[in-house]
Amino acid sequence: MLLSFLKLKTMNKLKILIADDHKLVREGIKITLSQSNSLFEFDRMDEASNGEEAVIKAEVFDYDLIFMDINMPILDGIEATKKIKNDKKRENKIIALSMHSEEFQIKSMIKAGASGYILKNTGLEELNRAIKTVINGNKFYSNEVALKLLGDFKEDDDNSILSPSKPVVKIAELSNREIQVLRLIASEFTNAEIAKKLKLSRRTIDSHRYNIVNKLHVKNTAGLIKFAIKNNLV
Repeated sequence: MLLSFLKLKTMNKLKILIADDHKLVREGIKITLSQSNSLFEFDRMDEASNGEEAVIKAEVFDYDLIFMDINMPILDGIEATKKIKNDKKRENKIIALSMHSEEFQIKSMIKAGASGYILKNTGLEELNRAIKTVINGNKFYSNEVALKLLGDFKEDDDNSILSPSKPVVKIAELSNREIQVLRLIASEFTNAEIAKKLKLSRRTIDSHRYNIVNKLHVKNTAGLIKFAIKNNLV
């Protein structure tokens, strides 16, 4: 059944969308997939430079597959993925595309509805496997990403053995907006500056900050910054 579905998809050329705010990345993926040793033929390869544009194009063209960057302007890849997957009339399978393999980003994209997660330094062979796997209705993760999902490992104090490390905090408890606010706090923005930058009220930012402090069980700004650094948020 899966084999026949794959044959059907390769015969009927694929429609894909590459959503990334860097044109060089979009062009690089298009060139890579256009190589003669690619397993697939493409009816169209469209581009989007931000999450909002990706959502609009997905509504119009009903793509077989969307490569979705995470950190994009206007609307990030996580929120764009949620909006696209909420449209039950369309299939629109999504593979997250990132330079990083932070656990909170991986889990956020999976929760949003992504069927895969690959790193931007991937080559044609892995791209082919990712497309084939996801088009056939399965999940695909780059090796580094898969290891993150299985659990992070660190060296013991004696540097002689590896053991599972405990998470510093439950970062998954933070909303995307709270993570955004935390990044700005760690970058030394004041609450007033954050409110202006995010076009929100000062009271809303104060509320977000209060909730973040409570969720992370820290006492002050220094604790927030320490947490952000440990979790690669800055």
